[in-house]
Amino acid sequence: MKKILTVRKTTDSDIEKIMPFSEDLELRDRYINFFGALRLGKLLEDLDLIAGQVAYKHTDGWERELTIVTAACDRIDLLGDLRIDCDLQFLASINWVGKSSLEVGIKISSKESKIWKRVARAYFIMVARKYGKAEIVNSLEPVTFEEKRRFKQGKLRQQQRMEIDQTSYLLNTPTADESKVLHEIFLKIKNGTLKGIPMQNSTRQLTLLMHPQSRNVHNNIFGGYLMREAFELAWNITYLFCKKRPQFICMDHMYFYKPVEIGSIVSFTATVIYSFEKALMVEVASEVIHPKTGDTKVTNVCYFTFTALNDSGKSQRVPLILPNTYEEGLKYLDGAKRFKLGEQKRNKR
Repeated sequence: MKKILTVRKTTDSDIEKIMPFSEDLELRDRYINFFGALRLGKLLEDLDLIAGQVAYKHTDGWERELTIVTAACDRIDLLGDLRIDCDLQFLASINWVGKSSLEVGIKISSKESKIWKRVARAYFIMVARKYGKAEIVNSLEPVTFEEKRRFKQGKLRQQQRMEIDQTSYLLNTPTADESKVLHEIFLKIKNGTLKGIPMQNSTRQLTLLMHPQSRNVHNNIFGGYLMREAFELAWNITYLFCKKRPQFICMDHMYFYKPVEIGSIVSFTATVIYSFEKALMVEVASEVIHPKTGDTKVTNVCYFTFTALNDSGKSQRVPLILPNTYEEGLKYLDGAKRFKLGEQKRNKR
């Protein structure tokens, strides 16, 4: 007899985690980067882990023998300063629930002068599976006004995510306006009136063997580890591209298409696909390479937006990225759409 699933409230699966950077010097040392700031790539691993814990708690995943996987990191926005000498608080909860999927929202706050100040937010899409098939999860009953608002916003984000997937350049030809943009760029490059860096010159790769130390509870590679490697490659590319210290702004839609097995060889390819005034977007695609046949399968695609800081910590104009092939032009248009949508979402605090 199939178990009847109970309706859950948001508070049934809330999780709070504190990282005491102000007093735990050993912890701080593990998260500090070359510039003496917080190493954001490592935080991505923590965010993915916390999202999974909330999802398992909401669904009774362990008791029901479910496999909860990260389908996507919908967004991560930096809203303030993430200081290495201030405690960090993670508040994670279920925002929205579908048939077999859940959105976990995480608020990240920094403790300054005994007051918690929100400095970042993240949204993860988790999916429940059993015996390799999607499994129905407990529905959610939002109670308070804030919970109802978050549920509504979570549902809207799912719709927007599906809509932007349908506008992919792999499925659609450019519109007349988009074709005009590319034609104008082409003419300016040809006439020498547009100076910048060719897109192909921004590309860098990272190839890694997946070791068991990076596995999750299901004996595949932990999604947070893949996020960290992708982020740090994007950060490095931005540093080389701008020749100034990068400042992370947001991550847009990291998709997890296929699980990555231990022992896989994974290649991460990152390219600056769009730039605008003081910001640029980096696309990172990762694929598993079969060592004996050379066959590849794309496992993840994600998009990071950065600005570049001068020695005083102020944002500077970034170099123009110039598409020189048809494929690069399509990537440029895709980056432009994602960047504009991301700006709209960031302004909705």
